[in-house]
Amino acid sequence: MAIHIEEYREILEDLPHDALEVLTAAWHEAARVFSSRGLDNYLKGAVALHHLGRGEDLVVTYIQEMPEVARAIGEDVLPDVVNFLLGMASKTSGQVLTLIVATAPLAAQRLGDEQLFRAYLSVLQLMLSQAPRGLRPMLENLDRLLSQLTLGGLR
Repeated sequence: MAIHIEEYREILEDLPHDALEVLTAAWHEAARVFSSRGLDNYLKGAVALHHLGRGEDLVVTYIQEMPEVARAIGEDVLPDVVNFLLGMASKTSGQVLTLIVATAPLAAQRLGDEQLFRAYLSVLQLMLSQAPRGLRPMLENLDRLLSQLTLGGLR
């Protein structure tokens, strides 16, 4: 049974136009990856990030990247990602939040486990509290870091 985007019009009315266009283009892939509950979490997460007021790039990046995260480790981690981003919004810029979302699929693929990914989010939270200026360079080099280090080594 196909899930159509029109079923979520009420939720989607809150999204900015550009994000809605990206979502429409990505809908077929998202509907294949997520269950109906996962789609609901995915869309509500996009709306919650939009309400943060940290820029449309964050919402668009979330819409584009979260299906890959779900494919790699499962859709149950999406609420954790959104809650993490909402919690970190007061501690960092919208650009860093967008970078966290943009690198999430890489981390999910390399870690390959939902619990390890949650531990990765804890490492990011620790990094933000202890060395916030180091987070951006770390994320920009995440591919190389995760190819050479375990999650414990990264921490």
